[in-house]
Amino acid sequence: MKIEKVLSIVFIISLIFKLMHWPGGSPLMVLSLLILAFCYFPFGFYFFSDKNFKTQNIGISVVFGWLLSISLIGILFKLMFWPGYGPMLLIGTLTAVPLIGVAILLFTKSSDVLKNYYKNLLIRTAVIFLLSLLCFLLPNSVLINYYYSNEPELKELYLKQQENPEDETVQKEIEEYNAKQFTNENEE
Repeated sequence: MKIEKVLSIVFIISLIFKLMHWPGGSPLMVLSLLILAFCYFPFGFYFFSDKNFKTQNIGISVVFGWLLSISLIGILFKLMFWPGYGPMLLIGTLTAVPLIGVAILLFTKSSDVLKNYYKNLLIRTAVIFLLSLLCFLLPNSVLINYYYSNEPELKELYLKQQENPEDETVQKEIEEYNAKQFTNENEE
């Protein structure tokens, strides 16, 4: 689907922007992954087929779309450093393994009419599985050390926050640091 390809390209561009510290990376990432997740969950039956509802299994499309959207939201939460990414990535990663097995089994046993449908389902599931597995296995400290390498004070605050997310004093220190940086940028 064209929408899927465009959103995937926008996600890749947003990831590059975020890693290069260019403005606009975070909003692009949020928009692209959320829209893609929303496309998969309620409209999985439309996006997984070739716009022909007779050449698909609607129940499988809905289940695959729902579980793949959970993985996409978990990836988004992890890359944006939002809380709650762990359970979503765990569910997405653990359910993608049997989904890949089901897709392979259905692909090998399907008629010629459904071969393309199951192949597309298998490719999407494998790609999202690899992304969610990578995000699940990658510690937040690695992302924080890379992303905030130019700001050692902020990096240390975020690492403290990762160790104890309920500590409100660290959150206040992060807010004060960001406010100080914002006023310094406005004065220049």
